[in-house]
Amino acid sequence: APEAKAALEESVRRIRSIALVHETLSLEAGDDVPFLEIVRPLVRMVEEGLVSPERPVSVTVVGDAGKLPATMATSLSVVLTELLQNAMDHAFPLGSVHEPSHVELRLGNDGRSVTVLLRDDGVGLPEGFDLEASTGLGLSIVRTLVTTELGGTISMRRGRGDATRPGTVVELVVPLSEDPLDPLAR
Repeated sequence: APEAKAALEESVRRIRSIALVHETLSLEAGDDVPFLEIVRPLVRMVEEGLVSPERPVSVTVVGDAGKLPATMATSLSVVLTELLQNAMDHAFPLGSVHEPSHVELRLGNDGRSVTVLLRDDGVGLPEGFDLEASTGLGLSIVRTLVTTELGGTISMRRGRGDATRPGTVVELVVPLSEDPLDPLAR
């Protein structure tokens, strides 16, 4: 069944993203990793899996989050994979995209927190969408990782595009640990 196949492909992507992170982390000495080195191959992996002539979407990465603790980098990578996958599946349903479409991933790090802004020019969130009430597995994983694991915040809102393609903006803010020796200190 197509649903089962899609669910399986989604699980495989989740596992591959975690494997990719671990592979990158094992190449790095010490505990901090340049996050961009993980983000680029992650974006490529999502593009390879989901972009096609029927879904001509390009992903642009802007900015940098600098070096992050390995545990934070791992959680953020899983979150990014889910959000990118969500953007592809929901913002650009197959067959609905007739002109090139874009997802922009903007990273920032001001020394106190890491910000991730994901903006697409797709069909936008459904009327009355509520992130807290969303029952999808992907968004549940994202919510749990961002708020519980990372002690951060996440918001999703309709973009400012036109009526047919308003787009969606997802914003994450994750605090960097106060004490670099204690990953639990916030």
